[in-house]
Amino acid sequence: MDRGSYAAAAGMLSGQKAINVLAQNVANVTTAGYKSQSTVQSTFAEYMASRMSTNPKIAQADIGAGAYITINAEQFIDFTQGGFEKTNRSVDMAIQGQGFFVVQNANFGQVLTRNGQFELNVQGFLILPGVGQVLNTAGQPIQLAGSDFKVEPDGTIVQNGADVTMLNIATVVNEQDLMPVGEGFFQATNGFQAAQPLTFSIFQGVIEASNVDMSNEMSNMIARQNNFTSCSQMLKIFDKISEIASNTIGRVG
Repeated sequence: MDRGSYAAAAGMLSGQKAINVLAQNVANVTTAGYKSQSTVQSTFAEYMASRMSTNPKIAQADIGAGAYITINAEQFIDFTQGGFEKTNRSVDMAIQGQGFFVVQNANFGQVLTRNGQFELNVQGFLILPGVGQVLNTAGQPIQLAGSDFKVEPDGTIVQNGADVTMLNIATVVNEQDLMPVGEGFFQATNGFQAAQPLTFSIFQGVIEASNVDMSNEMSNMIARQNNFTSCSQMLKIFDKISEIASNTIGRVG
């Protein structure tokens, strides 16, 4: 396969990955606390240079500058805060400012999320449906005596006039180190720590909406699909050229 065919095929692969990420964003446009994701593309030479050496002169000498194949070098998550939607449900909460709720997940352990669309199960535990139990600052599940309670801005939960527990609001040094392990919740690969006071406020009776911009996602989807189609047509053309060349050479002499 010649270099043109490799470039077209690589364009299709990277384009398909980008389309899959865009489709995931569109599917989660109504998921509370969901954060938009995107792919970051680079040339094969740039990617290999970053993997082989921090010195671009050394890497370029080994690879050369003639690699035109594109790849998805990484995936970027936009942690910009979404808008607030009022629900008037006592179990719904949103974080304004820094931080994530901490939830105990059966498969991934303690995970972080901005999705505060909670429920109370039959045992009275505060849960994020499909994810796990919401944890307090002691790392324990939060259990309440019914849905009649108040949440203070600092995360303190007050029930029957007494402070019952406090929500565990966590932060990380670099948000891009967070690894998505589900729809809107993440594993902290380098650990997390308690959010500092006054860097966040908890609102009760509201949820943070997804920060997905639907119009932007749809325009990007159309552009990516057009690019995928173009690469597909190019691959067919290169394949036809190779076929003609092979047949012509076979008839020589």
